[in-house]
Amino acid sequence: MKRKSKTILYCILDWGLGHATRSIPIIRALLQKGHSVIMVSTGRSLALLQREFSGMAPWIAFPDYNVRYHRTGVCLLPSVLCQLPRIFNRILIEHIETERWVHQLGVDVVISDNRYGCFSKKVPSYLITHQLRFQLPKGFQWSAVTSEVFNAYWAKQYRLILVPDVEGVPNLSGALSHSGWISRHPKIRYIALLSSLEPPEQSFKTPIDYLFLISGPEPQRTVFEQIVLNQIQDLKGEKRVVLGKPEETRTKNPWIFPHVSRKELVQWMKNAQWVIARCGYSTLMELMALEKKAVLVPTPGQPEQIYLATHVQNSGLFYTVKQHRFDFKKNLKEAKGFYEKSRPRLPYNQTQKILEILELE
Repeated sequence: MKRKSKTILYCILDWGLGHATRSIPIIRALLQKGHSVIMVSTGRSLALLQREFSGMAPWIAFPDYNVRYHRTGVCLLPSVLCQLPRIFNRILIEHIETERWVHQLGVDVVISDNRYGCFSKKVPSYLITHQLRFQLPKGFQWSAVTSEVFNAYWAKQYRLILVPDVEGVPNLSGALSHSGWISRHPKIRYIALLSSLEPPEQSFKTPIDYLFLISGPEPQRTVFEQIVLNQIQDLKGEKRVVLGKPEETRTKNPWIFPHVSRKELVQWMKNAQWVIARCGYSTLMELMALEKKAVLVPTPGQPEQIYLATHVQNSGLFYTVKQHRFDFKKNLKEAKGFYEKSRPRLPYNQTQKILEILELE
């Protein structure tokens, strides 16, 4: 009997580009199986997805929570707390809209990458997240259990919670998805790492010595861009800087690129001797998939990235350095020593397993 194709509403948080990039392999797999995918996102994430799936998947532009950060981590918690009423209001609005889309567009399944209001009471809904237990600033770690309660509540709205990590040790997310009672929730499924970057079939003709990837939410994305550009003007060797701005098309500098296609980026990353990037979770997954050496800089004011930087360095996976201590030439010497030891390998892009979990194989 021929399998019936289904219509999938795939909702993606616009928080940096990570949620969009890690959704790419799942969307690819769904399309290859003959399913229809309707993408919902906003901002730079939507621009990236439009470019990646041009002519293959329709899209809906719909704003999410637009969480803003201060330049310093001191004001992080007060800032986020002040934004909570607006965030919860947006969650309610996106849920109402999701139910409307399900009805009007004939949606069979809803998949949400960290958009908590994107679920339906009428069709199976799945949440993708690696943050089962949020990391909070120093002095507030005691309240992390509230994030478990938060996630347990939202787990009631979804059929399953899909965690893009491995279940055992070593793992990539550490305490984010492997600690607390929430990690033993019966709806949790670990689906291995997700990466939009597959090793290229052929090597790039021109080797790249240093590939700088600027990403993350504003204003820190711009702050990091300025720090990097100030330090590498006279850097010898082949260098390239990708600014993470898919809405822009060109710059006057020949080695600075607002954005490149995923196909081109995988070629650059595969052939780069060194990758310098943020310590976002999706970036970690991509670097693990390509087995790259990297200098990683967590975004100030983001406890998750700060925690991940410590976790991956202690696990022997990646060399990391705080932004205020970023001195590239000095960091590079330290990183060379770090990568003299062998590193663990973790499985990724087990899309057949994911489709079976989603009952869409």
